[in-house]
Amino acid sequence: MKLMHKFFFFLLFLSSTCFADWTTQEDIWYSVTIDGKKSGWAHELVEVDGETKNVRSSKEQNMTLSRGGMEISITVSSSFLETADGKPISVQSLQEAMGMVQETTWVFGETTLEMTTAAGGEPIIKTVPLPKEAWLTPQSVKNMFNEKMASGATAITYQTMTAELGPSVVTVVMTKTGETKRSILGEERTVTAWETVNDKMPVTGTEFYTTEGLHVGSLVDAGFGAIENSIMTKFDALSPVNEVPELMVSLFVEPNEPIAKEATSLTMNITTKDGTKVALPSVGMQRVTNNEDGSATLVVDLSFALEATKFDKVNPAYLAPSAICDGSDEAVLAIAHEALDSLPEGATQKEQALALRTKVHAFIDEKNMSTAFASASQVARTKEGDCSEHAVLLCGVLRAADIPSRGVMGMVYVPNLGGPNGVFGWHMWSQALLDGAWVDLDATLKTPFSVGHIATVTTSLADEDFAAEMGGIITTIGNLEVEIYSSENE
Repeated sequence: MKLMHKFFFFLLFLSSTCFADWTTQEDIWYSVTIDGKKSGWAHELVEVDGETKNVRSSKEQNMTLSRGGMEISITVSSSFLETADGKPISVQSLQEAMGMVQETTWVFGETTLEMTTAAGGEPIIKTVPLPKEAWLTPQSVKNMFNEKMASGATAITYQTMTAELGPSVVTVVMTKTGETKRSILGEERTVTAWETVNDKMPVTGTEFYTTEGLHVGSLVDAGFGAIENSIMTKFDALSPVNEVPELMVSLFVEPNEPIAKEATSLTMNITTKDGTKVALPSVGMQRVTNNEDGSATLVVDLSFALEATKFDKVNPAYLAPSAICDGSDEAVLAIAHEALDSLPEGATQKEQALALRTKVHAFIDEKNMSTAFASASQVARTKEGDCSEHAVLLCGVLRAADIPSRGVMGMVYVPNLGGPNGVFGWHMWSQALLDGAWVDLDATLKTPFSVGHIATVTTSLADEDFAAEMGGIITTIGNLEVEIYSSENE
């Protein structure tokens, strides 16, 4: 079956490239900056097949960032193929970060969508139903927007789908906020500014268009800095990155006092820098109480894990293979078997989970930040990475042992960094579903877990949901303040 799928996609690739006579309709380059510092470039290309009249909309973006002095290069690209009358045919997307590649292909049927995702291991193939609600392809969105803008519309709402946010409909709301002057390829021109939000990512951006509908730039405040795309010539867009933006140290949060190493319970008060209401989950060993002033009281207790919801207890996504977390991968299975073989017969699931955590901590012997986000299959072969690699590999070996797992994004306390009180830095770890409760396990640390963790979002690591789930950190990253109330020792 897998060979037939591979043969099918090979034919699809041939039919959409080798035998097509593509004519370029648009070829636009942008410079990408973060807080005014050049970080990379973006490229948008629209082509039409002379024979079929199919339209291919391609996007590619490259960014170079710094994490603690280590430069990370990330490239994200996608290609959406549709018919001339706006019917979707296929999507191909690729994410490459420091040599680690994840590829996704969508093929649209009448009522279903076939997804094929690969990240170091065997491709994961899933068939999901197409959304019942109507949605627009990229070129249909562009045509609709130009028509409405020309008619004088000041508010536009539409539905679409993107490979970046998974196979579900995204509702986008655009509101015209006025006109401004921008330099467009060396010429001062009047452009319209449109505030843009969607129901999948909790962030507001601004898009800039000429009166002819040419997209000339965008601006998004991502918490860690303002990301701006500005139309440029290809030569200027590809000019070297001279000052790489630092996105790790700048996000450290120093608490009001240090946390005792031996603490088994910790109470904290969490506020936001921008004054918005704190929104954190009660999950695992973390309990959150929302206060009237918008802050939150957070308790982390190593002796108590909250019971999982009824939905979580039966959710197949926490055991299912995905490209980022494939518990059926042979290399991942080998690590799990080696850890479990060292246990006595009749070991409990909790004992198994702890042994798997210890195994992953020791297995990743090259602990560095040169890997941006590798899959469990990739880490099982390279044996290197930082917190995200430890987290996804631990989730993978837990699933290989038939223990449901998921990833957690948040912050961890590091006592020997920053000021005298230490700092909280952004982090990823794992949770295992044990005896009906989510138990936190951190394979990056020498110990299974510590009270110095603040969970912001959880993710099943499923291919269809991962991007949208991880997008939940945008409202909290770089926006939290931590005050220690009290701690207790065992």
